[in-house]
Amino acid sequence: MTMTEQFSTLDVEPSQRLAFWNQLGRQTYSELVVEPRRTGSAFGGVLLRRSYGDMLLTQVTTTPASVQSESQEASGRDAEHAFVLIQEVGTSDHVIDGRPLRLEPGTLAMNVTSRASTIAFDEMTRFLIVKLPVPRLAARVGNLQRLIGRRVEARDAALLSDLLRTLLAQDDVVDEPGWYEAITDVIADLIALAFYHVPAAPAPSRSVVAERWQRTVRAFVDQHLAAPALNAAMIAARLGVTPRYVQMVFASMSTTASAYIVGRRLELAAQLLTTERPPVADVAHRSGFTDLSYFYRSFRKRYGVSPGRYATR
Repeated sequence: MTMTEQFSTLDVEPSQRLAFWNQLGRQTYSELVVEPRRTGSAFGGVLLRRSYGDMLLTQVTTTPASVQSESQEASGRDAEHAFVLIQEVGTSDHVIDGRPLRLEPGTLAMNVTSRASTIAFDEMTRFLIVKLPVPRLAARVGNLQRLIGRRVEARDAALLSDLLRTLLAQDDVVDEPGWYEAITDVIADLIALAFYHVPAAPAPSRSVVAERWQRTVRAFVDQHLAAPALNAAMIAARLGVTPRYVQMVFASMSTTASAYIVGRRLELAAQLLTTERPPVADVAHRSGFTDLSYFYRSFRKRYGVSPGRYATR
């Protein structure tokens, strides 16, 4: 575990400060855009950052600004994350997945990378933010999608706030077996405790959930076509669900995991053959086929000609 890192716009030329901050935000959180709240005003910010395994803790202090984050579909390499944000100083207005709310000192709200959000504040503001993979937090909270955009009062978030500040202020580096897991579990438990008395928002409809998972699974497959081990079990392990659930997602698309994966690999192979024209064996490898004869048979069945003939048409 590294010690707490500190980043400040004061270390950057004034003309480069906003660009520096936006790049830092994308690296730390997700795709977002920060703009000064008042046109022509100078922008300043300080970020403290510390990681514990797959959990990231940050404290952010900035001058008045607006922050817009577009929805980002999960794709294995960059799985969906949850953000738990606690207002420390100032007041901020949020719109999370179309739901408006205001945070005051000590209050808390949650969002995930697949939901768009905006934040606006007209005074110097400081936040504490926890970033966790969705499956990790869902194991404690349950269906956290129902808690997105729900405000937690300061009294219910106090224990979590105190621990986060303590962890960010630590100077020592702890390197003991199981330490990351233990700290992450405690934070996740405190988040679940904070939301204990919060009424859940209405659950999304079955069709909305199915469509979201279809997009997530399709994106994961496209990102990992070259991986020979790509199958329902791999998808399930990376997305934090069971293989049976993954098979059900494919069934909702009127296909199976294996059939869909082979079909997408063949489409990739056809694209490579007509654009880059590498050797057929190289195309098979880059498309995730480990058995060259199986690749030939599957390609001919799909396109009616051999890969070599297809490339010269």
